[in-house]
Amino acid sequence: MPEQQQSLTLKQTISLAVQHHKAGRLPQAESIYQQILQVDPDQPFALHLLGAIAHQTGRNDIAIDLITKALAIKPDFADARNNLGLALQDLGRLDEAVASYHKALVAKPYYAEAHYNLGNSLKELGKPDGAIASYRKALAINPDFADAHNNLGNVFLELGKLDEAVASYQKALAIRPGSAKAWNNFRLAAKALSFSEAQKGQKENGYKKGLSDAVRATADFAVLEYYLAKFRPHEADKAAQKALAALPPKVDEELLIDGRDHEPATPPALADKLIGMLHFGRSGTGLLHSLLDSHPEVSTLPSIYLRGFFNAGVWNKISADGWRRLPERFADEFAVLFDANSPRSTPGIVGENSSLLGSKEGMTTVGEGRNESLSLDRDQFCAEALRLMENFTNVDPALFLLVVHAAFEKVLGTKTKKHTVFYHIHNPNDFSKLNFLRYAPDARLLMMVREPIQSCEAFVGKSFLENNYDEFNQAILSMLFAIDQVAFRMRDSVGVRLEDLKTKPEATLHSLCTWMDIKDSPTLYQMTAQGKKWWGDPSSPDYDTNKAMDPFDRASIQRSVGSVFSEQDQFVLGTLFYPFSVRFGYREPDPAAFEKDLKEIRPLLDELLDCEKMMAEKVQIDPDQFKRSGNWLLLHAGLMDRWDVLNEFKDYPHLLSPLRITVD
Repeated sequence: MPEQQQSLTLKQTISLAVQHHKAGRLPQAESIYQQILQVDPDQPFALHLLGAIAHQTGRNDIAIDLITKALAIKPDFADARNNLGLALQDLGRLDEAVASYHKALVAKPYYAEAHYNLGNSLKELGKPDGAIASYRKALAINPDFADAHNNLGNVFLELGKLDEAVASYQKALAIRPGSAKAWNNFRLAAKALSFSEAQKGQKENGYKKGLSDAVRATADFAVLEYYLAKFRPHEADKAAQKALAALPPKVDEELLIDGRDHEPATPPALADKLIGMLHFGRSGTGLLHSLLDSHPEVSTLPSIYLRGFFNAGVWNKISADGWRRLPERFADEFAVLFDANSPRSTPGIVGENSSLLGSKEGMTTVGEGRNESLSLDRDQFCAEALRLMENFTNVDPALFLLVVHAAFEKVLGTKTKKHTVFYHIHNPNDFSKLNFLRYAPDARLLMMVREPIQSCEAFVGKSFLENNYDEFNQAILSMLFAIDQVAFRMRDSVGVRLEDLKTKPEATLHSLCTWMDIKDSPTLYQMTAQGKKWWGDPSSPDYDTNKAMDPFDRASIQRSVGSVFSEQDQFVLGTLFYPFSVRFGYREPDPAAFEKDLKEIRPLLDELLDCEKMMAEKVQIDPDQFKRSGNWLLLHAGLMDRWDVLNEFKDYPHLLSPLRITVD
């Protein structure tokens, strides 16, 4: 074959692989790149792109090895230098990442993506001025670079330059109106700015300036307004209803079941009860999920795989090719359900890395020998889902969720009637939770709870050690505002104490079964996932690689507090959690002492918590500078809001109620 024809064939082959790559069909792209390398092991483009896939799927050491080989062959390969930087950055090797981006820019000076990635690394290194300069260079080359506007806003937010942060997010949204990242960050800046304006006696609407009428009419803006209203949950009902009304019309999300091979029969009997489970810090949701897993009346999928099923855009994505391809596209989006070893991310919280979720959740080491990995026959699942749908006139997200569970049970060979779906929605964002609630009007909600200071300290421990203040303050806020959320007034809801599950499992599980309207079962005392023995959560401090976790071991509820929160921090947070702690039996009521404590903590909310002082010292930030950051303003705005409600009512209106445990 002539050299020119060989070259053309190679280009066509790489082009085909890149098409798969860009479309997210990573296994197909990876296969083609590997075939190219079998013929020519030194093909730099194939080495680089195979490395890029390794990076995308969380295998950064492999990515670095492959891309380094490509660069040894082609040293001026700017794209490879850029992707090498990304892999190094993910491994925390930030100085090396910066050097790689600089080399990419030497080879290709007007490379907007490399300037942007350089900015991200400099931000992580605590060099905000350098990050701002890099983002601005990227935007000078590409003014429509939405992610660069968004991340520039993040630096401004970190520096407490709230007006600039809001303006940057608005620019990102003007370019990409549906950007989940930009909307998520915009809402944080909006709350911090409103708090800052209130402190100065200004009107709290600066975040609205510059927004067009079209943007204000979107569902995303209504959800943002709901987010702001949630800081006074007892007054947030109207905002919740407005956000619900602004979501995409359900009629637009229905798929007509047409072109059947036969006339529809009587629709199959799917599960008719739905219970959604939410977490409260580190409160044992994985444990309860594993105990309910093999119940003969309950259908539940492993882990938190489907927590983002109701996220914005997910249904549109999986339903894009009509009802016949719905199961296939679902299987692509939630690939980890069919192979726990899948590196593909699943929809979840914005910015969360869910690559290799099955491994992280202990689903790749199940079974008595701890040597099995959860899987499900994809082809059988798709065929069964299609068979079930064929007997309906249309399908929407709610019906398809039930179809997914029914098809899952059929492929597993389940023999019993599963009338209840237990949906581990875990930590949904506002859009996802509202979307779930409107599609599941009869659903009930269950939240696992634990002593709040102990649960909160366990929840923030990792972000505290890593000095990730953004994640740290979001975790505290999520717990403070979880206990009286609007959703609990919209649905039959109950809180289950981890302590009760650990210390009196029979009575607790019996009472839970009564609430769930299911029968007691011996399976409730075994930790399983998809019917196989589950050895526990690998991220738990009680996880042991040599023995299975005892579901009723009390180590977690006996753990001392103080690794993150000082006595003063515990006093502040304990006072803000007081009504919850009394209602759930974690402390005795003492109204007089509570009112005294409430007055005592008020001035402390204007200053850094002791844990914040430690985080500031680690990065050598002056306390006054730390207090100017948008993230500090955001957390303390939330603390103040909680204090204001307690000062007004001496309670949180509409607080979640605990499960009533009866002993026979």
